[in-house]
Amino acid sequence: MRRFIQYIKHTFHHKVSFWKLKTLKSKLWEYGPTFLIILIIVELLEHFGLPILFYYLGNNVHDFFYMLIPTPLLVCLHFITTPIVFFIYLKIKKKSLKISEFYRNTLKLLTSISVAQFIPIIITPILTQYFTPEDFGIYGLYVSICSIFGIIASGKYDIAIMLPKRKIDSANILVLSFFITFLFSTLFLSILNIFNEAFFELTKSSFLKKYYFIIPLSIFLISINQSILVWFNRHKKYNWIANQNLLKSGSNSGVALLLGIKAIDLGLILAQIIALTLISFFNIFNFIKEFKFSFINQNTIRKNFLKYIDFLKFSSVSNLFNSFSSMGMTTLIIIFFGPKVAGLYFLAEKLIGIPISFITSSVSQVYFQKASKLFYSDKNALLRLTNEIQKNIFYILFPFLMICSLFGEKLFLIFGQEWGEAGIILKYFVAFILLKNLYSPISHIGDILNKQRVLLLFNVSLFLFQLGSFYFLKEYNDIKYALLTASFFGAIHYLALNIYMKKELKNIS
Repeated sequence: MRRFIQYIKHTFHHKVSFWKLKTLKSKLWEYGPTFLIILIIVELLEHFGLPILFYYLGNNVHDFFYMLIPTPLLVCLHFITTPIVFFIYLKIKKKSLKISEFYRNTLKLLTSISVAQFIPIIITPILTQYFTPEDFGIYGLYVSICSIFGIIASGKYDIAIMLPKRKIDSANILVLSFFITFLFSTLFLSILNIFNEAFFELTKSSFLKKYYFIIPLSIFLISINQSILVWFNRHKKYNWIANQNLLKSGSNSGVALLLGIKAIDLGLILAQIIALTLISFFNIFNFIKEFKFSFINQNTIRKNFLKYIDFLKFSSVSNLFNSFSSMGMTTLIIIFFGPKVAGLYFLAEKLIGIPISFITSSVSQVYFQKASKLFYSDKNALLRLTNEIQKNIFYILFPFLMICSLFGEKLFLIFGQEWGEAGIILKYFVAFILLKNLYSPISHIGDILNKQRVLLLFNVSLFLFQLGSFYFLKEYNDIKYALLTASFFGAIHYLALNIYMKKELKNIS
């Protein structure tokens, strides 16, 4: 008995000493990468391996085990702990690892985005129980319209915020972007007021027809936040950007779930508006704390307006067509195939985009800041950075998209029988997703190289080809033919654009 007590005391002492902060740091220092690899492997086995295994075992698996599939996701929380542990590990080994500032900032954003984007992954299977494909279709229409016009509402002067060497010029461009956003949103409200009947009859949305004023309001908030985020990016306020990502995702998903439980019609749209309002308050509060209003000068605003007017003349139109090509697909599908099919497409695109945006969003923001400086100091380094980023992203995206293409239907059946079609639709546009997201993280290179006219031609061409695909193939009454054709043309366009931009960058290096 005495030996047993001694054994218990020894074991207890060993366990307690292990959990001391000093010991944990030393262990994480030594075994950090190994621990992370184990977490990632376990995550893949739990959430992808087991469902696929159960599917192929078929009737040999008891229904009880299918019920337990979501349990590891909710209990283990590896999707949260893995990036957090990785970030802590980098903090501990910051001096010895000598990681470049670019990758530190990227990882900082990646950590926040990974947590922020996994919130919708958890919530979406629940939301599909409260909202129909038609609801998702109308929500997709609202998001598409607001995103398309929110991106260009500032006349693309938000992109120019990053470019000047002097802080005073950047500050005046920011104020200019606010002013143009206000004018655009007001004009958009007037246009919707006049053509409200015709537009929303075309898109079959009685809700947006009645409450059309929420669209220009959302456009205004999206554009204002977009400009402020570029300002934060310029000044390397990545903690603020990270916190904004978490607030936006958490509030949007949480409110949508609450409204779904309360059976409030079109709660998805209301949740989006509430989330936009919250992050607007958050961003404006942080922005006002450090912004020097003494910098603002009418002559400086006018000078920068003229200096970067190509953004207004070419980039805004170019990005309008680009947005139609990438985000306006839901609108086209509603017009030609109805809201139910649009809802299936929107859910497939949204869920496939969540893990991809872990990488592309964080890399893109930091790349823009880094590339803007390297363009003036070391163009060869900029070319090397661009090639390295695209190579690494390809190695991540290609196997992921292959898995989604092969097992998409089975994965989407998790959301319910009626959502299985979304997984089938998915495989028809994976090629477009791959090539688009290979270019997406370095897309600012066109602005840095002052290729606004080329981008305009590219985006107009892409939009027309995709519009033509839906228009001429609508007679088949099957989304697959139109989507496959549009995806093919989109992939070819992005491949050509990527080759052209890399060639131009190489020529000036």
